[in-house]
Amino acid sequence: KYITKDGQVLEDVSSVKDNAPVGEDYTTEEKSFDGYHFVGMAKTSDPATGLVAEGTKHVIYVYEKDVTPEVKHGNVDVTYVAEDGTVLEATSDVVKDGEIGSDYTTTEKKF
Repeated sequence: KYITKDGQVLEDVSSVKDNAPVGEDYTTEEKSFDGYHFVGMAKTSDPATGLVAEGTKHVIYVYEKDVTPEVKHGNVDVTYVAEDGTVLEATSDVVKDGEIGSDYTTTEKKF
């Protein structure tokens, strides 16, 4: 069985061996699920590989949802001002809600 840390089932119970003789080897495997990464076996899990015993063994793989990094954004604006503080051209947006580290360009103007 493949589950998330909070108990969500990624892949339900599937049988590895049915009515196998006691002492026969069994093997299960870690699987990949988009958006999740393997963190370990459940505390109540039987080993991933081993020998068949009387009754039923339950192998439980546990996964955690991948964390999507937060993308930070910023703004760039430009205002043209004379040395005496007179606004030559009002503030205008150059970049609105742009990704941090992305390029921007402003231009020198003649007034």
